[in-house]
Amino acid sequence: MSKARGFATASAVVMACAIGPAAAMGQAVYPATVTDVTDGDTLSAQTADGRELTVRLIGIDAPEPNECGGRDARRALTDLVDGQPVELESDPSVEVVDSFGRSRFYVDRADGLDIGLELVRRGWAAVVDDPAFARLPAYFDAEEKSLTGVWAECDGDFHLTHADRLRALRGDARDFVRRYYRRLSNNQFQAAWRMLGTPVKRRLGYGYRTWRSSHRGSLGISAGTVGSRVSGDRLVVAVRLRSRDRDVCNGRAVAQHFRGEVVLTPRDGSFTVSKFRIHKTAGKKPRLSKSQCPAPKPAPAPQPSPPSTDCQGYDPCIAPGSDVDCAGGSGNGPRYTGPVRVYGNDPYGLDSDGDGYGCED
Repeated sequence: MSKARGFATASAVVMACAIGPAAAMGQAVYPATVTDVTDGDTLSAQTADGRELTVRLIGIDAPEPNECGGRDARRALTDLVDGQPVELESDPSVEVVDSFGRSRFYVDRADGLDIGLELVRRGWAAVVDDPAFARLPAYFDAEEKSLTGVWAECDGDFHLTHADRLRALRGDARDFVRRYYRRLSNNQFQAAWRMLGTPVKRRLGYGYRTWRSSHRGSLGISAGTVGSRVSGDRLVVAVRLRSRDRDVCNGRAVAQHFRGEVVLTPRDGSFTVSKFRIHKTAGKKPRLSKSQCPAPKPAPAPQPSPPSTDCQGYDPCIAPGSDVDCAGGSGNGPRYTGPVRVYGNDPYGLDSDGDGYGCED
């Protein structure tokens, strides 16, 4: 046994003897003033006759200062009783002195507030029911209804160390980011939109419908988280992204690669996205609007049809027109021709002897 612990135990025993058998049976109430608060369930008090006691509150267990919620629990107890007059009351079912030499009492403020019960109600202490104590039903009822304090900030783990809490918080942040991109890939746009915080929506400068239309060509986004860290009151998740989008001009899938960070703000036991810091590392840019497509090439101008050649049964060809006479003959034209083969109906009467040839002389 250490000297400090031995001294504390001896002081408690002296106090128990000084207040008599009634105290050992928990049948009396002792006025005192709180002089210091050690943690969320232990305080120091000075009795009316000047004795100093270390008091462990009956029926509760609060996180240690190095555990999740520990400093908040100590602060809550300090705000409730530090420097104030209280009444210390024993319970006949609970030993007056615990194994650490601390006196076991209920602590009631002068206005009648049960401090242990109030800590349970606020979520900064859990109920300890072994051994059972007289006020246990009220404590259990308060614990059942509590949703704040350690229940909200530490997932109800009253002995979660800060390191464990940060590790769990970083893991939750990575899961949140992966869930956001998975919802985009599954076209769950309303659910994804609700994950965005007000700062992101303001920076976008438009509402849900426009934001959704910006994803209309998406064929899916695969997200890999490569790490996460705590930055002040925010979580920063590093990501690698690969997106596939449909090019509206040629219908082909275009792959793009990105890297960056997603900044999260804790909210109501989860997160919201407060900022994207993403930059493109590879891939072509898909065209998502018809307005980005090049103008179609004009259709070639129609070529004029070649003039129809009607030789009227003459070879070489004599096209239709004014009268034709044999060159060197007595006809007056105005068109003339030399010898020709006649295989048609001879509209110009060039084959006078009907032997199939005209203008032979």
